[in-house]
Amino acid sequence: MTNLPQKIGIIFLLSAMFFVAPIKSQTTANDPPAIESPQKNAEKLCREQKISGARTYIFRIIETPNGDTGWAGVKPPWYANFARILPFVSYTPKDKYSKDDVRTLYLSYGKAAPVGESKRSQKLRTEFEQKLKSANFKGGADWQNLTRFDWRENNLNVGEVGFQGWSCSNCWAFATIDAMQMSRRLSAIRLGKTGFDETLRPSVRQLISCMNPPITDFCAENWHGDSFTFLMTKGLPLGGASKYGDEKFGWKCNAEKFVKALTWDYVSAKPPEIAATEDIKRAVVTYGAVASVMKLDQCIGLYGGGIFNEEQTRGGNHIVLIIGWDDEKGAWLVKNSYGKTWGENGFAWIKYKSNSIGRFSAVIVADPQEEERIALESK
Repeated sequence: MTNLPQKIGIIFLLSAMFFVAPIKSQTTANDPPAIESPQKNAEKLCREQKISGARTYIFRIIETPNGDTGWAGVKPPWYANFARILPFVSYTPKDKYSKDDVRTLYLSYGKAAPVGESKRSQKLRTEFEQKLKSANFKGGADWQNLTRFDWRENNLNVGEVGFQGWSCSNCWAFATIDAMQMSRRLSAIRLGKTGFDETLRPSVRQLISCMNPPITDFCAENWHGDSFTFLMTKGLPLGGASKYGDEKFGWKCNAEKFVKALTWDYVSAKPPEIAATEDIKRAVVTYGAVASVMKLDQCIGLYGGGIFNEEQTRGGNHIVLIIGWDDEKGAWLVKNSYGKTWGENGFAWIKYKSNSIGRFSAVIVADPQEEERIALESK
């Protein structure tokens, strides 16, 4: 026979089951799903992206934007995009354009991208390469025998890794400055100018501010073809205010001097196509760095080391610098502008042709005479 305490216990247990179960079920059905962390969301999107084989790189722990770091969410002023409604505004000489390419690239990227070289530019570059070959400068002739190359291991300063911001699209400015600086340093080394003066430094702030027409939104997209041509016609701005992100829409061109580039051109005769691996290798060793378009996808922000091999083949909306290669890895050594916490201290190994790397790859060539002029003016 069941005693009173047992009866009370049984009644309590049945009551608990009756009331708790429906409440639990109702809470689960009506509550919103748990919010996953930015890390989990990013990894989920990446893993859902189709890939032909196994991934050969590791994920990093992504940063969460804090305050206005990277200036996420800042809206440009009403006049910031005026230049974008004029489809063929450019600094580039007309003989660098192909009508078909202007139309196609504007529809794809919103910018008219130069293609080919003017006769003057081609003559200057040919003369430069002839001098390089005759003088037997470092890397001038033996690049074909190199299965691995890294400018960081060949006494060339490739510059500090920059951070363009969480929501900024000015990778083109970072790539332009680094490519020009590497070309200037390499030219000085080859000419025996061991005391190359870098007292006046270029900055993203000044390049963006000084390009004409002025870019009022410092986060705005642009094309490395336009900025390379600006370096030829006006020059790389040196000195002046350099703080990045301060006075976000009040930047002014107050550079102290400008140093012009000798010339620039695309690596491939057909810029929209991925340039041949051998052509890019030759350009890297000859000129110091190759600026290249690559496709941003769901995984690139997670890259933390190894060989990035997502193999996405369409499009391209980010500009990086190729500064070396490794045939054993089958990959380019790339310098990015995502800060030192991305990749391998800001650098990456990108599989040959993966994510369209090599499209619109281009080089800039420093002018030794301009360097002499700058040096004389500084005395």
